Amino acid sequence: MTHAEMDELYELFVLGALDREEAAEIENHLQDNCTYCTARVREATVLAAAFAGLADVVQPPENLKKRVLNSIAPQRPAVVVPEPKKQSSWLGGMLALGAACVALTFFCLWLGNQTDNLQNRLTAAQHERDQLESALKVLSRSETRTVQFGRADQPQGRLFINRNRGFVFTASRLPRLAADRTFELWYVPPTGAPRKAGLFRSDRNGDTVQISNTAIDPATTNAVAVSVEPDGGSPAPTTTPIIVVPLG
Repeated sequence: MTHAEMDELYELFVLGALDREEAAEIENHLQDNCTYCTARVREATVLAAAFAGLADVVQPPENLKKRVLNSIAPQRPAVVVPEPKKQSSWLGGMLALGAACVALTFFCLWLGNQTDNLQNRLTAAQHERDQLESALKVLSRSETRTVQFGRADQPQGRLFINRNRGFVFTASRLPRLAADRTFELWYVPPTGAPRKAGLFRSDRNGDTVQISNTAIDPATTNAVAVSVEPDGGSPAPTTTPIIVVPLG
């Protein structure tokens, strides 16, 4: 199998989705220290790593629950209750019950906050799963094209484009941005103004993976570009694109 034939297989290899014969072919190249395959597998790993994080379930501290339960346990009755001490015992019981209610209130507030945090993390995890599913639909289609871009001293990566399914955009060596700046993707037509394709920021290593489910018509889109824009994006590019990926 040639490198050109394997270009569409590296992402599926990293995800463990290849059949045994195709995976063995790539493994043989890696064992032979093939620099081409090593670089392609490294790039594919960037894509897979973007979806590695999943939310962990948060449990309330066990000692806090025990303190709350112990604080509301019935008080031991006094053996001898002289008339003058009845009021003091009753008052002490009320104070203890009040303290237990306060502790229980704080516990409920803490538990509600933890529930909200957990729900947010679960929502984020579901979004990541949806994104991964969309990426796999693009990468696994035989009609998906791969366009490589960039040089060693510039932003580089690959664009996996499917006319009906959208695209998966992977890039590395992206420049560090100020807090009030963002990257913006554009569809570049043969004539006229570019169309917005999404905002993103890279990780601390300058890597990113972006996924679009929007169908792309080659007749109306000549390239996909990336420019640096003010935070929140712009209606049209305000800087010279740092990446232009021709689709022709």
